[in-house]
Amino acid sequence: MNTKDPQGLKASGFRGSLIVFFCIQACFSMAASFAHPVTPTLIIERHLDSSMFGVALATMMTVNFLFAPFWGKMCSYIPTKTIMLIGAIGYSIGQSIFGAATSEVMIMGGRAFAGIFTSASFIAFSNYVVNTSRGQDTGSKLTILVTVQNVAGAMGYFIGGMLGLISVEAAFIAQVAVLATCGVLFFIFCKDDTEYKIKPDHSLTFREANPFAAFLDIRKFITPGLAMIFAIVAICAIGQNSYEQVFNYYIKDYFGMSSAYNGIFKAVIAFGGMLINSTLCMYLMKKTNTNRSFLWILLANTVPAGLALLFFESLWPFAACDIAFFIINTARLPLMQNLCAQRATPQTSNSIMGFYQAMNSLGGIFGAAFAGLIYDTNNHVPFILCFCAFALGSLIAVKYVNDYKKNGSKA
Repeated sequence: MNTKDPQGLKASGFRGSLIVFFCIQACFSMAASFAHPVTPTLIIERHLDSSMFGVALATMMTVNFLFAPFWGKMCSYIPTKTIMLIGAIGYSIGQSIFGAATSEVMIMGGRAFAGIFTSASFIAFSNYVVNTSRGQDTGSKLTILVTVQNVAGAMGYFIGGMLGLISVEAAFIAQVAVLATCGVLFFIFCKDDTEYKIKPDHSLTFREANPFAAFLDIRKFITPGLAMIFAIVAICAIGQNSYEQVFNYYIKDYFGMSSAYNGIFKAVIAFGGMLINSTLCMYLMKKTNTNRSFLWILLANTVPAGLALLFFESLWPFAACDIAFFIINTARLPLMQNLCAQRATPQTSNSIMGFYQAMNSLGGIFGAAFAGLIYDTNNHVPFILCFCAFALGSLIAVKYVNDYKKNGSKA
């Protein structure tokens, strides 16, 4: 491994490379959300089963979950910019299948194919930041990454909602084109990070390439504290995805609102998320011990999830709870990711970041699938699940903080 100091990193141009990377990543994250606000319309217009809004995402996240550790390992073998290219192109192909779907099977096939490559993309993003900023306040740069992803993603909802007023197809065509273009731009403009990571001393074997076998790597880096962090990540992902998927469909189905309103709500979330991450989240990263302070953000995230249960029948109070929930969630995500990065070493960082993504996907599988399958039976239950998930995550966080106070970094 190259042991250049941070000044060497700056001289090599990685600082400028990260700025370009974040700009391209913003475009990628926007495009990734173009299809979300029009998915309910696609399902209704094509007379598909209503459960598809959740089951389709669950299918994608199941594949994402299975392949996340594999792509994390691949980041040790090949430049992450190459994985970004592969991920973006594969994702765009999967979304083209999804956008052209006329049956439930075709939707699930397209989403499953896309899941393989979204896993590659998002793991490569976090690994690129970790590998190219080691020794240069990695936590702050991960916060910028997650902020860009969430704010740009919310703006993508808005753009997708406006495109949806033209047609469902317009949103998907724009998405496929931008995703593929971003993949090419990542490969052209991002630096080769090979010399700043430890490359294994043997070729990748079939066993290591097996997505299931890749999970065995957890034995190399797991600790009780890291296990609790992963549990919180997975459980909160259940609640987040249950809430988000049902809200998108609920305001279309129950309130009869167009995709434009979903986009407007997300635009407000984008502005609020950018504000909270550039102020409160950065303050917590730089001025506090996030092993303790993240608990308060998680508790704050739970409050609007609970208040939403009181306003099922009233659009604007209900929407206000949604906006507050996701603005605070924008601050929660980089804090959780940074807790994982803090516990990583050069030898384990790729695997840990891959497993972090896997836990997000695992929670998303159950949250999205449950939301879709239970919606026709009781459209309020998925929101109740969200509140319960965040309440449970908060209880685990209390245990984590108490153990940390007693044992420090050994917890």
